[in-house]
Amino acid sequence: MYAWLMNLFSKIFGNTAKINMEKDENWIGPDNTESGPSVSDNWYLSYDGPAPIVEGIYEKNYGVDRGDGAIPIEFYIKKWGFPDGFGKTDYEKEIASKNEI
Repeated sequence: MYAWLMNLFSKIFGNTAKINMEKDENWIGPDNTESGPSVSDNWYLSYDGPAPIVEGIYEKNYGVDRGDGAIPIEFYIKKWGFPDGFGKTDYEKEIASKNEI
């Protein structure tokens, strides 16, 4: 189906539709936070918004819904506390005990 759709868009709009859909570009989210694959790894240091929604744990990072998609667990817990539904891993408990959270 994807190929059919791309062919249709290419016929209507020329190759620009295909080129634009294949780019890995950043976007600006609803809270004006730049997000996407080209965002710097330390984007969260200058982020001043509400606690990002945590979607999972990936090694020593929370997978989040903005920026480059990751925030170190230790940084997140220090700034916002435990996200809903998290705080049960040994690593999270160790961070909490170190920081008396």
